[in-house]
Amino acid sequence: MTRGFDFTQFLPVELTDTILETFDARDLSKFQCVCVNWREFGNSDEFWFRFCAQEHYIHYGPTDDILREKSFSRRTTNVSSNSPVFDLKVPENTRLSPICKWKHIFLRRNHLNKNWRKGRYTVAPALRGHTDKVTAFDCDGNVIISGSDDKTVRVWDLNTCQCIRRISGHSDTVSSIKIVGKQVITGCGDSMIRVIDIATGKLVLTFMGHGGSVDHLCVSASKLVSAGTDRTVRVWCLESKELKQILRIHTDEIECLSTHGNFAVSGSWDNTLVLWNLKTGECVHHCIGHNEVVNCCQFDSKRIVSGSADGDARIWSCLTGLCLHVLSGHQAEIYCLVYNEVIIATGSSDSTVRMWTHEGKLLRTLEEHMGVVRCLHINEDRLVSAGDQRMIVVWDYKKGKKMSVLHRHPSKLHLMWISNTKLITASPEKVGTLTVMSFW
Repeated sequence: MTRGFDFTQFLPVELTDTILETFDARDLSKFQCVCVNWREFGNSDEFWFRFCAQEHYIHYGPTDDILREKSFSRRTTNVSSNSPVFDLKVPENTRLSPICKWKHIFLRRNHLNKNWRKGRYTVAPALRGHTDKVTAFDCDGNVIISGSDDKTVRVWDLNTCQCIRRISGHSDTVSSIKIVGKQVITGCGDSMIRVIDIATGKLVLTFMGHGGSVDHLCVSASKLVSAGTDRTVRVWCLESKELKQILRIHTDEIECLSTHGNFAVSGSWDNTLVLWNLKTGECVHHCIGHNEVVNCCQFDSKRIVSGSADGDARIWSCLTGLCLHVLSGHQAEIYCLVYNEVIIATGSSDSTVRMWTHEGKLLRTLEEHMGVVRCLHINEDRLVSAGDQRMIVVWDYKKGKKMSVLHRHPSKLHLMWISNTKLITASPEKVGTLTVMSFW
């Protein structure tokens, strides 16, 4: 038998690098397992940066967040069938060099994707404290801030899942919440908008002017955009603390609000959408076509996508305001929608999620839910849908296949927030609690 030899000892480094550049990540990993010298050759940021670029992992590099992410304590959480914890065992007192940064990112990101795909997660103890239904919450990756029908706001540490502050002072339901830096902005049923310091819980500023519940808040640059039951959209400057615009066209309550740059879109119970210029306060387009309330909307510089209780989603041109496509197929009202450059996804009370092209063609109907599909989230890797009957479903939307089903919440949920590693939900049926799941 011919004894193997280390070709890297005989070839110029440049030629060895050229050979290794033909390898994919799996091949290079196997190559590194052969011997110490080959392991060191393959432990190069140059190679692993290329693999990260191919998998669209580059955005993890500048912040290193994926390298610093911590798992929940195993002693205080319930664990699904397999632990999601990333445990890379590196021997102590080894002569091997540390794993290069981009390989570490590649390994951790692949592990995270596998956790979502296989449904591996840990669940923190329920966040209990509110005495009535959680009506709104937001998260910045460090804290969760929730509002309730009990007229209070609570601040929770995301790492420990402990309540670190209870904020009172609201005289009605806290109906909307938005975290902005070190402050949280709340909209309330008492028609007031409050700006609160998160660290101290003290009231910093109050915006007054709405004539009813403030149900929607968006922040775009230094602008705060609010809307609610008084049928108006209002634009406030957070720096000067002044009301800049009052936008009036809707003839009924506003049900959804979205912002993009210097523009906003509002959808209403009057069955219409309005594209607003936030600088001038002008109505750019008044989009008429739906036959029922507009429940959800999202837009960018090219298109507006809306979903309605009439069962249709519509794609509108931001340039002309004309309806470009009607997405018909749902058998009941559309509750939620999301889109990216690849697909549009809509969720309905007909228990389905439907995927569409941006030209209005139905790609797939995803049938896994029982009851209303109330929440959707999409990123470059997956689509997550949530709704009634204890069901959150993770989809590979590029293939139209179910990856995993999660059951760690009450029979209904109406609010959902998702990051790369966390999934947080609140249910209208489980009084005063939030559920935090970690896929890391």
